[in-house]
Amino acid sequence: MSEVKKLFDSWAGTERGERMALGHDVLVQHILDLWKGQDVDHLLDVGCGNGRALYLAQQVGAKQLAGIDLSDKMIAEAKKKLPDATLVNAGMDDLSNWSDNTFSHIISIEALYYLLDPLPAIKEMARVLKPNGKVAVAIDYYTESKASHVWKDALGFDIAMLSAEEWVSLFHQAGLTDVKASRIKRTEGIKTKEEFEASSFFPSYELYEDYIASGALLLSN
Repeated sequence: MSEVKKLFDSWAGTERGERMALGHDVLVQHILDLWKGQDVDHLLDVGCGNGRALYLAQQVGAKQLAGIDLSDKMIAEAKKKLPDATLVNAGMDDLSNWSDNTFSHIISIEALYYLLDPLPAIKEMARVLKPNGKVAVAIDYYTESKASHVWKDALGFDIAMLSAEEWVSLFHQAGLTDVKASRIKRTEGIKTKEEFEASSFFPSYELYEDYIASGALLLSN
């Protein structure tokens, strides 16, 4: 876990960290569109990073905001955006700051696979979610997205590679039996072959194309 903290501490407040958060906007916006018309009166972001998702939710009417992240430096960045939010520096499997049935909505963007065993965190999410509350988790690193398989080596430490079916099973084991899997497809900001620059996360344009075609895995009720 210290490797994850070290990585995100190094990204906090940098161009890399901001670019990552902005790149998640399409995932956040898709979820906020799903929740349109709902009273998002108490929202928790699990693995909140620099607070970008909570900030976007606030702009469309989300009220009491809370977030948790292992990186204290990311939490410090989030506090700049969200001075009135409850932001906690702790692991995603430790939601002990909140009592049962606290949140109407829970969001998590590109975070849970950093836990080698995500089930305890999902159980905690289920515990703090109100009856009939809404949960939405977006994940780009999953078995069916072949392009993402190189990310573990790019990061340099183990992360949890699970299939859509396995992720759904974890949510059901945690008691969230109405959670189902779908995909979020990116339609804007897609790089052409000429614009593409190879990296350790996307070593070829063919893998980048597969990443776009696969979309992000959405686990939601």
